[in-house]
Amino acid sequence: MLAKKIAYNTIISAVSRISGTAIALFTLGLVTRYLGQDNFGNYSIVMAFLYIFSVLADLGLYSITLREISKEGAAESEIVSQAFSFRFFSGLFIFALAPAVAWFFPYSTETKIGIAMASFGFWSLSNTQVLVTVFQKYLKMEKVAIGELAGRIVQMGFVGFFIFKNMGFFNIILATSLGSFANFLLIYVFVQKYTAVKIRWNLSYWRRIMKESFPLAISAIFVMIYFKLDTLMLSIMKPAGDVGIYGVAYKILESMIFFPALFVGLLMPLLSKFALSNQAEFKKVSQRGLDIMLIFAVPMALGGIVLSDPIIALIAGAQFGEAAGVLNILIFATAIIFLGSLFSNMIIALEKQKALAKIYAIGAVVNFSINLILIPRFSYWGAASSTLFTEAFVTVLMLVVIKKTANYIPKFRILAKIFLSAAIMSSVLYFARDLNIFILLVIALLIYFPLLLVFRAVSPNELWALTRRQT
Repeated sequence: MLAKKIAYNTIISAVSRISGTAIALFTLGLVTRYLGQDNFGNYSIVMAFLYIFSVLADLGLYSITLREISKEGAAESEIVSQAFSFRFFSGLFIFALAPAVAWFFPYSTETKIGIAMASFGFWSLSNTQVLVTVFQKYLKMEKVAIGELAGRIVQMGFVGFFIFKNMGFFNIILATSLGSFANFLLIYVFVQKYTAVKIRWNLSYWRRIMKESFPLAISAIFVMIYFKLDTLMLSIMKPAGDVGIYGVAYKILESMIFFPALFVGLLMPLLSKFALSNQAEFKKVSQRGLDIMLIFAVPMALGGIVLSDPIIALIAGAQFGEAAGVLNILIFATAIIFLGSLFSNMIIALEKQKALAKIYAIGAVVNFSINLILIPRFSYWGAASSTLFTEAFVTVLMLVVIKKTANYIPKFRILAKIFLSAAIMSSVLYFARDLNIFILLVIALLIYFPLLLVFRAVSPNELWALTRRQT
């Protein structure tokens, strides 16, 4: 029954976020067409650079806070308030530091000023992340989706207005920050219904939080290195236009990974509850999580290859046509990220944060090394290939840790049936590829999910549970 509630909550939240993602992609289309390759490259540099500082600001608090408030008898208001306050003030310092650091990089003055302007928006999002843990605990992620949707609408509105008035690059950056701030304000208001969150100053408590979250903070830094290092290295080694092409494909990747983050966030309270106390239930939750990840990741990857050209043409326009080939590579990296999101949270639930940090450290070194070799020769093709290899390598290492710790690995028992269903779907899409992309997406849904039933990848009851709330 609880599993069905999770599935229902995931679907409802996913529908809301799909709307937000559609708005984000529409906004991306406005921005790419208005800025062009070079200026969109500068825009991508701004976002990638500040992403590094957002990871530094996280300090591992998100995962630790979610784990702690999921425990029985947790002092929820105190835990969340202290984590939020620590994030609030540490974030102020970190994002004030970002523009100063940017001046030492070989970027244009326009890009450096853009980094300073966008810092406020990233600080707002940083504050939001800690509050999201409360909604995950109570399986109320639709509130988060509403906040994100509102932020997307605000951003789109300002982007449209600034483009209409031809107000230039800096105001496009400003629109992004205003959207992020609107998101933060709504989430802060919503969270008060579930637990009182206030600014509290307790240095000894903060030191204890830091000590416990430090391994995850290190892990997050290494994740940042291999998740955004490609864009930064590309921005240093190649012209802004190359960064723009890569940035379009990468933005699409980022728009799709909301689902694993959302779904695994809902699973995390169960994983934390059962990891050390009930191995049978831990295995059951983990296996169901993997099955659902595969159901969505495999058709996304295979269908994405067929539809990459029309997707890029629709979102970014003809001038970004080369991004379709980059997307073909990154779509497989995205599918692997779906699985890695589950496996990394399983490791956290098993309280093996240090092992996870080591994995990410190895991944960062591997990613840096491959980028150093491939980017000078192959530009954005090399960066995309490095991302794909690194994600696969890190995911395998995660499975090794899970096996060693829990003596268990989730089984890929329905992968072949899912792959066959997705392959047939993709074949139909290929022969119908001249149709409107929205019609193609409807065709994909009408083919894929019935095929899952035909090949018995899922039962009718399981598929029904994904589309309907049962109590």
